[in-house]
Amino acid sequence: MNTVHKLLKRLFVLLVLVGVGFILVTYYSYIFSRTVVGRIDNVARVTGVTAMIGGARSLTESQLHLFSVSIRQPNGEMITAISEDGQWAIAKSGLCVKAKYYPYPPWNLKRAGTYFNARLLTMADCGSEAARELGITANAFDGVPLEPSQAPVDQGVIQAPPTASPVPPPGTIE
Repeated sequence: MNTVHKLLKRLFVLLVLVGVGFILVTYYSYIFSRTVVGRIDNVARVTGVTAMIGGARSLTESQLHLFSVSIRQPNGEMITAISEDGQWAIAKSGLCVKAKYYPYPPWNLKRAGTYFNARLLTMADCGSEAARELGITANAFDGVPLEPSQAPVDQGVIQAPPTASPVPPPGTIE
């Protein structure tokens, strides 16, 4: 009777370990997901426009809404991910966001240590009350400029660069 009791105990422990292992393997990305709060550094569509318009293959819905996302946290760390979330299509550089990043599991050796499926949870202007509710203060990114390609473009009058004048300045000899 004592032997049967020990065997059942070991079987129960083995089943619990197998169950925990199954849950860890299946839901690894959800268990170790990361909430990222910061300023959008860059959002780029991964699928080329030519593939969408005239490609020989038809694109799936997930390929159509495939984005590469980079968020800069107030401490300066930039966190990148790839996402199929179509909400990133309206996100612009310089806005503050709260997003959920899901890591690839370590046994996926090709992609281990990187994130996928970035979900946009909240988006706000960085100086607004909504950004303060996210935990981003008005001066959180002071001294951290936008990249030159992301700097606001002056929509004023475009001036031509100075060119050589066909008329020589007074007092010169030709």
